[in-house]
Amino acid sequence: MIASKYLTEKGYTIICKNWTCHWGEIDLIAEKENILTFVEVKYRTSLTNGHPSESINYYKKKSLQRSINIFLSKNYITKPWRVDVLCVSKFGKSLRVDYYEYVSLM
Repeated sequence: MIASKYLTEKGYTIICKNWTCHWGEIDLIAEKENILTFVEVKYRTSLTNGHPSESINYYKKKSLQRSINIFLSKNYITKPWRVDVLCVSKFGKSLRVDYYEYVSLM
């Protein structure tokens, strides 16, 4: 997977991939420097419908927030955490990765 390889190369340790619960899915859960990072991954092969990050709407943010809360409570996690978005755009042989840290779910 492109996203987990990208994060690993940036020094993250992948904790979990595709974690699911009643409210939805968390694509990647990673850790770096004792900060837990919940990563939403968006992949596109065309910009016809806009940049991959534009697909993260109010409902996706709400679902992600609920899923994160369940993950944190089920695993008794009290360490600092944040939400990042990793966008992969692939056009032919060209590959572009945009990584956004500290994304607000508000």
